[in-house]
Amino acid sequence: MPDALERLRGAQAGLRSRFDDFRHALERRDGPAYRLGLADFQQALETWTAAEQRALLPALDRAALPGRDARREVTLEFVQLRELTRQLRVQIEADARMADVLGLAENLARRFDAHERGMRDVYYPAAAPLLNGAERRALENAARGL
Repeated sequence: MPDALERLRGAQAGLRSRFDDFRHALERRDGPAYRLGLADFQQALETWTAAEQRALLPALDRAALPGRDARREVTLEFVQLRELTRQLRVQIEADARMADVLGLAENLARRFDAHERGMRDVYYPAAAPLLNGAERRALENAARGL
């Protein structure tokens, strides 16, 4: 049975897979596929980050991360990812110029890469051993959809 850290990383990998599906469809300029892929990624992102806000952030509050305000940093990352994703979807739905869509998609990709590194290298290892039973179950339930 995977431990909490493995489960967190697995959920993040599921989210990455959805984002990569969108990016590959965008690279092929397959409009229906990238529209569907982005909607799918957005739904998964919102579901997962909401679960992390409810369950992971309290564990991070209990973690000792000197020189970091983990709650503020992670919350800001969630807001940035959700807003960039929303903006990208608005651009696509408005049939914006492809150059604008590609630029916003690249910005989201860079932000998502940085978020993944921070979660994988800092926040998940700090929070995983401190998750209580309810927090662990909430994250596991949310991860099932990824």
